[in-house]
Amino acid sequence: MPDVQLCRWGSLLCIVVGCLFTGCVPPTLYSYLVYENPTSFVRLEISPWVDPDLPQTWNAHPATLSRRQMTEALRGLRVREHRSGPVRWVRGLADQKPAFHEEEIELLASRLLEGLALAVPQELVTFYVSHPVNATKREVTSGGIYVRDGHLHVIMSNHRTNYEVPPAGLIYDRRYPLFSLAPLDVDLLYEAADTVLPKEESVWDVIFGDEHSGEIVLDLSRLSMMKM
Repeated sequence: MPDVQLCRWGSLLCIVVGCLFTGCVPPTLYSYLVYENPTSFVRLEISPWVDPDLPQTWNAHPATLSRRQMTEALRGLRVREHRSGPVRWVRGLADQKPAFHEEEIELLASRLLEGLALAVPQELVTFYVSHPVNATKREVTSGGIYVRDGHLHVIMSNHRTNYEVPPAGLIYDRRYPLFSLAPLDVDLLYEAADTVLPKEESVWDVIFGDEHSGEIVLDLSRLSMMKM
């Protein structure tokens, strides 16, 4: 593992130096590929919010979670159609659904664990899962995870988003897993509410439904520590 981490730091240094010479434009290439098949991948990328000179912005990586913690985190995630305040007053809240199918959890859990164990503080782990809709369209779920202060942050950039594959040009859905292909139309929730760190919300946010967010923060101490 020390040799792997040394290589990881070297790769990150090359990307940061490249960024400095290109006017600090966010890099479009990932720093390490953990897993890839024709429809899915897990990889490491530089965290957009990290300042290499400010350790207080770094993530707590590498991070070690148990298989059960990761599985519980993914299995407990829920999505619900986002409805603004006025719509909720008329129609109420939409039903919650699991964020991931069971086969997606099986695919992602071990690879996300590997990514967190290999990541350096300036990186996060991104994921991408797609399913074909027809010959030119696919359904995309993508985002990222990172650990900080004993908390697991989960970002959902796309959830079952239909993406029309262009006949030519840059394919954004695979190259930029943190990029929302369309406005996120779901709220990200967790089945055990006491596991979620509450967000600061104003009264107006709650009334008008502006508390909508594609990121959720889970308290790792409340997820099972038992290894699977």
